[in-house]
Parts: sequence; structure tokens; C-alpha cells
Amino acid sequence: MGGAVVDEGPTGVKAPDGGWGWAVLFGCFVITGFSYAFPKAVSVFFKELIQEFGIGYSDTAWISSILLAMLYGTGPLCSVCVNRFGCRPVMLVGGLFASLGMVAASFCRSIIQVYLTTGVITGLGLALNFQPSLIMLNRYFSKRRPMANGLAAAGSPVFLCALSPLGQLLQDRYGWRGGFLILGGLLLNCCVCAALMRPLVVTAQPGSGPPRPSRRLLDLSVFRDRGFVLYAVAASVMVLGLFVPPVFVVSYAKDLGVPDTKAAFLLTILGFIDIFARPAAGFVAGLGKVR
Repeated sequence: MGGAVVDEGPTGVKAPDGGWGWAVLFGCFVITGFSYAFPKAVSVFFKELIQEFGIGYSDTAWISSILLAMLYGTGPLCSVCVNRFGCRPVMLVGGLFASLGMVAASFCRSIIQVYLTTGVITGLGLALNFQPSLIMLNRYFSKRRPMANGLAAAGSPVFLCALSPLGQLLQDRYGWRGGFLILGGLLLNCCVCAALMRPLVVTAQPGSGPPRPSRRLLDLSVFRDRGFVLYAVAASVMVLGLFVPPVFVVSYAKDLGVPDTKAAFLLTILGFIDIFARPAAGFVAGLGKVR
């Protein structure tokens, strides 16, 4: 949250609110699902990592913590990259990083190496995908933007419902190393989603006015807006506790003797409820009396 992306997309281009925008929405749905669900779903491997490296719960929780720190903390870096190179190239590189981190993690021999691969490299890759995808979504949708953002956000609970049991299945059949390797392959789909982010094209027109001034790579002027500062502080406090239950609930259930499959299913239940809770909360928040 240290900076904000300056969305200096093509001016004078009306958001299509459809057309290719639906493909962009699908890509954003997938990337949002990976970005938010992956740090939670990876917790199904914690029990085996504890046995493999002889560590405790708090040590394995650092994997998800680093993932989330990279996802949220590299905002200024994403801003600079997007403003310098554009959304699609940044997302393609991010997809490669996300996949490479998980593949490299499958060969790790210490928990520190897992921190660096799964946490730092994969986390950076997801960050380079997540923020630009939202920018592209907002460029393609204007009147339908609330609906588009809601549908894209639904990717998080949907993917959580799927990734948690999938991770447990991969672990049972191939071990945590094989599971990490296959998940790394799945993350290559972020590159496919990046390819869908086709930039809007401006048709040159005579007498369209003077050329636009050069843009800044990073704009911190949003911090002059008191409303934005209040929102940023509130969101930061909220995130401190938002991901704690999903990260620990599977390992805690396994420690109580719950079978691995049933323990992983707890995340599926959380995700299923979230599918309905997010739209419902948005509807309530949009009511006149509540606003």
C-alpha cells in the first residue's frame, strides 16, 4: 500500500463495457483467484513441511506471510513497472516468476530456501499479475464496473474451494515436492491471462490537442487525500487479521487428529461461504441508509 498506480491509459477512449472486456474480466477472475487463494491454500502442505524440516507451525506460517507481504508490499514496484512497460508485459513476467518460484521450491532442502522461492519469488510474481489486471479491468468497464469488480473478486473464494482439496490430493499422491511442482505448472496460466490483457487502442484524430505530458513512474499525490489515507490505514489494520484463520485452520485441525482430507475441506467451506458473503456484503454496503 505504499504507493498507487497512476492509471494513465489512453484518454478519449470510451470503455467498451463488454466485447473483449469479458475476456479481460475472465483473466482478472483467474488472477484474483490465484493471488488471494494461493497463500491460504498452500497451508495444506504445512504438516508435511514441519515433518520434513523439523520446524514448528510459526515457521511454516512465514511462507504465507511472505507471500502476502510481497503481494501487498510491492505496490510501488508494480506501479513503476506498469507505468514504464505497460500492463501486459509486466503480467507476463509476473506469471513466469510465480511459476518459477513454486517449481524451484520443489527442490528446496531447507525452510529458508522455501521462504525465498515460494514466498519471495512466487509472491512477487503474483503481485506483478494482480495489480495490472485490476487496472485493465477498470479501463474496459465504466458503467458496469461495480459488477465487473464483483465478478473478478469472486475468483478468490472459487479458487480457494478448488485449490485446497487439489493441494491435499496432490500431496497424498506425489508428496509436497510433487504438489509444489504441479502447482507451479498451474501458475503458468497467469501468462495466458496476461495475453488476454489487450490494451485499448487510440485512433489518431486531427486537431486532437497538444501531446500529453510525460508521466511520472510513481505518483504519491494520493496521500494528500484524507479519505484515501483513512481507507489505507483501515485496510492495513483489517489485513492484520484477515488471513490468520485460513492460514492456521488446516494445520490446527490436523494437529487435533482430523483426517487430512477433512482438514483441507475446511478451506473449501470457507471459500463456499465467501462466494455468497461477498456479493451480499456489497449489496448491503450499497444501500442508501448504510452508505
